[in-house]
Amino acid sequence: MYKDGDMCPICGQATLERSVIDETFEYKGREITVSDYVIHTCPECGESVVDPESLRSSEKIIRDFQRRTDGLLTSDEIRRTRKASGFTQEAFGKILGGGVKGFARYENGQVTQSRAMDNLLRIIDRYPFALDVITKGPSAGEERARTFQYDKSITSGQKNIVYTFCASDRYYDYDVNAVGER
Repeated sequence: MYKDGDMCPICGQATLERSVIDETFEYKGREITVSDYVIHTCPECGESVVDPESLRSSEKIIRDFQRRTDGLLTSDEIRRTRKASGFTQEAFGKILGGGVKGFARYENGQVTQSRAMDNLLRIIDRYPFALDVITKGPSAGEERARTFQYDKSITSGQKNIVYTFCASDRYYDYDVNAVGER
């Protein structure tokens, strides 16, 4: 951590001076500005070093900006999907892949999820019963049918949606029915 009075790590000729600025970052032709970004500048060589705390505090903001630009879910959207599914970060990471600590890193902005993981999360968000396919899978020769009640807003209004999922050792099938106005 740098502070006023520290010697410049670049030239070693002068002491650093702290500044609080608005820093603009560009990604794929789009820009985002982070306020209260702390830097330490050398008056001799003009080089600046970023305060480590500013890096930490802006990391999630910048990564979510990049995710939005790339059409991926943001860290808050990932967290909402996981919580709606009723799993801890560790359990979700084990079930979906991405590692035991993967979801903590997705949610705190340290790591950006792959397009494949993003697509999987979108499917689970829209069709929560899909988790049953992943967690249980078909057993040899066993026929299963489950009915899941899931409320979802539809453009024509609020309806009660019933998802029916059937699986065997060779196929998966599902049916979606609107059961009535709410």
